Amino acid sequence: MLTSLGSNLRDIVVKAGGSDDRRELARAIQFPKQDADGNAIKVEGRSDVVEKIISQIQAFVSQRESQVTEVLEVPQEKHRSLIGRGGETKRGLETQFKVSIDIPRQGSGQTTVKIIGQTADVAKAKTHIESLVKEQQGETVQVPRALHHAVANNGQFFRKLKSDHQVTVDHAGQPIPSKPAPTETRVNGGALPLITDDDEATADAHSWSVVENTSTEEGDIPWVLRGSSENIEKAKKAIDAAIDQAKKQNATGYLILPDPTTYRYVIGQGGSKVNTIRKQSGCKITVPRDQAKGEAIEVLGTKEGVEKAKELILAAVRDGINSSKVPREPRE
Repeated sequence: MLTSLGSNLRDIVVKAGGSDDRRELARAIQFPKQDADGNAIKVEGRSDVVEKIISQIQAFVSQRESQVTEVLEVPQEKHRSLIGRGGETKRGLETQFKVSIDIPRQGSGQTTVKIIGQTADVAKAKTHIESLVKEQQGETVQVPRALHHAVANNGQFFRKLKSDHQVTVDHAGQPIPSKPAPTETRVNGGALPLITDDDEATADAHSWSVVENTSTEEGDIPWVLRGSSENIEKAKKAIDAAIDQAKKQNATGYLILPDPTTYRYVIGQGGSKVNTIRKQSGCKITVPRDQAKGEAIEVLGTKEGVEKAKELILAAVRDGINSSKVPREPRE
């Protein structure tokens, strides 16, 4: 008790109207020596200051005597996150909940975290810390391995969970299922159409193939969701809906255009065109970043949907080429 009081000596004296000079502080409150009998504290100074100091000491002692200690088991690997850089997180929690938090030293092998303070404050702090630990541990959802890539949508679905619900996803170290790949990405195994001087021919030229979505993957892959409990529930609903949608997407179309410069017409300004095609066809569409390598535009959906998406993509290319040929009016 005396040790705790000593650490708060300056605040007690200054709040009572005393000096914060080290020598003045030493004279204002004098603690008994370690080998002395009793625990009497001597207070010196102006009478009004002394009375306030004694009042604050009594209040401090009364508060400490009414404190409780709650014990919380926290895995050692979670201790660092409760401490934070330079103890910043721990100090923030102590200030927020008006408690003292005792976290075992690293390497001690102990898992017991102690929370000390008034009953109501300790209860709030304990609930908050438990939620933090649970959030870090995450909640696991099992996703069929055969549908993993259809749901993940080249990572776009994970980014959406992060932006919409502040939920991150990992797979607990499990290997990612192999991504289905077409055995042939060009119609009838033919060569990729060449760029010609005929704009109309270029607009219509393409290589297109459709493969049925089949996978040899069996079992499930864990998706570990990390975030607040409320947001995790929202993310789980989004995942369930995406799985149901993926079950209906039984075909993947691969479309290659001969002129890499025309891919921009598929994307549109700020992705507006490709987003419109996605909505109209009900398909997931991925346009490769480096079209110069002859990579295909990937269209995932129903058999009818991918065919519709292909026609919409080719129409966008034709419109883009035609609009680029319209001469601009000269500026005055």
